[in-house]
Amino acid sequence: MLKSEFLEAEMLEINNELQKLVQLRRSPTLKIAYQGQWATLKTRASDLLNAVSQKRIKVHNAVSMHFVSNVHLVEDQALLYLANTPYFPESEYLTREARIFKLLRQKIVKQQEEAKAKEDLLLQKQLEHEATVKMQKDLIAQLMNKQA
Repeated sequence: MLKSEFLEAEMLEINNELQKLVQLRRSPTLKIAYQGQWATLKTRASDLLNAVSQKRIKVHNAVSMHFVSNVHLVEDQALLYLANTPYFPESEYLTREARIFKLLRQKIVKQQEEAKAKEDLLLQKQLEHEATVKMQKDLIAQLMNKQA
């Protein structure tokens, strides 16, 4: 198994070697060994990436096989669990949507009741105002009759 410490050490070595090669490239004349060092560095990096990818493929394959075997086990056991569960009619199941719908319905009913109460209060005030206006009109008519 590839350990993270090993991978980090290899990557640091490759990085350091890459930096040295880049420093060499800045010099006016390049050595003949420069091409060989680049080839060696590319080979080491490629080998490391191949090793990591091969390990990843093996681990992924093992996990996939384990998952598939577990799925088949669960599918076989699901029938047994389903046979042993009690029956409840669908109307007894409470879903999240049903609870939200119920809360929204209650909120709407409450708002309608408040609106009706306000409307009744306004109607009552209007009737009182009309009664007051009628009484004042009658008083004015009585006063006019007395003066005439």
